[in-house]
This record gives sequence, C-alpha cells and structure tokens, in this order.
Amino acid sequence: MEGVHAVLTALGPPTALMKAPFHPSNTPLAHAYSRIIRVMHSHNIKRLIALGTASIRDSNDKFSAAFFAIINGVKTLAYNSYKDVVAIGDTIRGDEGKELVWTIVRVPFLTNSEAKDVVAGYVGDGKIKTSLSRAAFAAFCVKEVGENEWVRKAPMISSP
Repeated sequence: MEGVHAVLTALGPPTALMKAPFHPSNTPLAHAYSRIIRVMHSHNIKRLIALGTASIRDSNDKFSAAFFAIINGVKTLAYNSYKDVVAIGDTIRGDEGKELVWTIVRVPFLTNSEAKDVVAGYVGDGKIKTSLSRAAFAAFCVKEVGENEWVRKAPMISSP
C-alpha cells in the first residue's frame, strides 16, 4: 500500500445461496478489514471506501418492507454472512477506523448489467431500489474517491 491515496475494497461474503449458508462463523471478513486498517495506519493512508449491505444499519434509514424482508431473509438463511457484514460495519465505524476518512457503500442485490446510473440515499427514503449493477457500484466508488461527498457516512446506492 505504499504510495496509495485511498483503499477501495469490495470484500463481502458469497452471494450465491448455495454458498452463503456455509460462510465461516468467525467473521473472517471483519478480521480482514481489521488487518487492512492496520496496514493503512502503518502507511498513513486515511481514505477507505468499503462495500457494505443494508445489514449494516444507519441512523438515517427508515422502514422499508422490501429491505426488512431482504435483511431478515439473509439473517435467517445465511446468518454467518449477515453477522460478518454487520461486524465489518462495526470494525470500520469503531475504534480501529476512528481516524479514517471512510465511506461504507451499501448495496442491494448486485447485477451484471452495464448500466452505471446510481441513486444514493438511505433505506426507506423512497429513492432506493433493490438492485444495482456492479458497474454502477464501481463508478460510484471512483467518483467518491475524488468528491468525498459521503465521508463518514454509509449511503445505500441502487439503480434508479
């Protein structure tokens, strides 16, 4: 990471329903984030943009029946994946990440569409839908590195 301005990570649990229930219970991804943050500190890198999901709650979120069903479905069918994603948010927002300039980019179901249009907001705000292309996630993250619009925030992004 020497000479790096920002770290963008898209680490997350498997999305395939056949693999998700078998995610390890010891929150390996949250531990990986902890290591990444330690290395960032050792190289004086402050900017972190990290993938998250709606399972990482935000105080700006409102009730959404669709996201309630999605979050609770994941929590029920793939509890270890759910627990690891929540732990990622806790790691970044906690003591380890307190000196970072972080953004947790929360995403809904990811698609392979080439569309790059993005809506950013929060769960239940009436703008956020339940899908997003991977290309749009990448475009949002690249834009955020330059603009720093969502510093120390966890926006939910989706396709319009």
